[in-house]
Amino acid sequence: MATDPATKPSFDLDRFRLETARSLPAQCFDDFQRLTRTLLHGPAFQWLLVDARHELLRDQIMAALDTVLVAAGLRANRVRLDAGIADVEAFETLLAERAAQAEVVHVVGSPGWFDAARWDAFNVRRERIATHARARLVFWLDADAIALASQGAPDLWAWRSGVYVFAAPPEAERVDGAALAISAYAPEFPGLDNRNKTERYRRIGEIRAWLEAHPDAPHDMRANLAHELGQLLFALGDYDAALAHWQQVVLPMCQGMNAEREVALTQSAIADIVQARGQLDEALRIRREEVLPVYERLGDARSQAITQGRIADIVQARGQLDEALRIRREEQLPVFERLGNMRERAITQSKIADILQAHGQLDEALRIERAEVLPVFERLGDVRSLAVAQTKIAGILQARGQLDEALRIRREEVLPVLERLGDVRERAVCQIKIAQALQAKNPDLVAEAITLLQEAGQVLKKLGLPEAKWAEQELHAIFGMPSPPASSG
Repeated sequence: MATDPATKPSFDLDRFRLETARSLPAQCFDDFQRLTRTLLHGPAFQWLLVDARHELLRDQIMAALDTVLVAAGLRANRVRLDAGIADVEAFETLLAERAAQAEVVHVVGSPGWFDAARWDAFNVRRERIATHARARLVFWLDADAIALASQGAPDLWAWRSGVYVFAAPPEAERVDGAALAISAYAPEFPGLDNRNKTERYRRIGEIRAWLEAHPDAPHDMRANLAHELGQLLFALGDYDAALAHWQQVVLPMCQGMNAEREVALTQSAIADIVQARGQLDEALRIRREEVLPVYERLGDARSQAITQGRIADIVQARGQLDEALRIRREEQLPVFERLGNMRERAITQSKIADILQAHGQLDEALRIERAEVLPVFERLGDVRSLAVAQTKIAGILQARGQLDEALRIRREEVLPVLERLGDVRERAVCQIKIAQALQAKNPDLVAEAITLLQEAGQVLKKLGLPEAKWAEQELHAIFGMPSPPASSG
C-alpha cells in the first residue's frame, strides 16, 4: 500500500492547480478545481466518479490532473477495464496491486463493462477494496455506467466521495441531459464539514497569513481564499467579523476584478449574514436590488430562481406565507421544470410542503413529500436528500399524532444514513428529535431521551456548533436539568 507524502499541499500548489485549470476548456474549470481539491485535501482512500466521454478531452484532463498530482508528490497509476479483466474479482486484485504502487489509481472504463451485475459484485466487495486498495480511486466512466451505480446500489452510491462531469464543447460532442444531471444532483462529500472550532480557527489563521504575505497574488486566487475565509467566519457565528470581511475585503476585490457574477455572490453572502442577524428588510432589499438584477442581466435563469427562493425564505420568515407560496409556485417551480432540473424542482416542492404544513394542511404536505419529493431523490440515488425528505415526513406524521411511525422513520430511515455518511452534526440533530419524540410518546422513556440529548449536546459542543444550545435547552426545559459539560476526549 502506498504511503501519502507527509507534506501538506501549500498555497503555492493551490496557485499551480488554479493555473493548470485555466489551461483547460472554460466549461471544465469548476469541476477540475473541485476534483483536484478533493484529491489533494481529502483522505487517503477515496472513490471518485468522473464522466468524461470525449476521449481527447478526457486525456487532456487526465494529463493536467497528473501534473498537479506530481507537484503534490502523489504518484498516479492506471487500470484500463476491457475484456482482459474477466470479472470484479480480477479487477479487485489488479486494483490492490496498483494501489500498492501509487496514491492515485485512474480506472478507465470501457462502455458496458460495468453492468448491473458487476456493480452488485463491486458493492459486495467495497469494504475489502477500501482496505486492500487504499488509494484515491478515480473511475473514468460513461454516464450510463454511473447512472447504473446510482440507481442499482444506493448504499454503494452513498459510499462515493464525489461525482464530476467534463463535457466537451458543443462542436466536439453533444451533451445529453442525463450526463449533466449526474453533476447537478450529486453533491460531493467535502460539503460535509466536521472540523471542530479549533481546526476552523487554525484554517482562518492560515488564510489570513497567506493573504497578508501575498498581496500581489492573482486576483481570482485571493478571491477564492477570501471567500472561504468569509464562509468560515459565518459558520463560526462571528457575524460581525464575517460581515466586515465580505463588505470591506471580498466585495471591493470582486468589484476590482469587474466580475459581476462574483459581486452578486458576495452580495448574497452579505444578505445571509444580515438575515441571520434578524435584519430581514435589509436582507430582502439586497436580494431584490443587488442580486436579482445581476442574474436577470446575465440571463441566468437558474440563479434567478434560486435567488427568488431566498426571497421567499425571508418573506416566509416575516409570516407572509401566501406570498412565499406564490413565489415558489410561480417564480421558482416553472423555471426548474423548464430547465429539467429534477433536484431543484423537488427541493422547491418540499418547501411548498413546508408552507402548507404551517397552514395546517398536513395531508397535502404529506402527499407532496411522499409523491413529489421522495421518488425524485430515490431515482437520483441521493441518499442525503432522501434522509432530509424522510425527516420532513416524520415531522408531519408527528404533528398528526402518529408518533410510532415518526419515531420509526427517524430511527430506521434517517439515523443509519447519517451515520454512514459520517455527518456528525445532522446525526446529533436527529438524536435530539428522536429524544423529543420519545418524551412525547411516553414519559417513561425519559432515560433513553436524556442519554440521546447528552450525547448530541456533547458532540455539538465539541464542534462549536450553535445547535449545542438546543440540546441543552431540551434537557433543561423538558427534564429540568442542565446539559453536562462536554467530554474533552
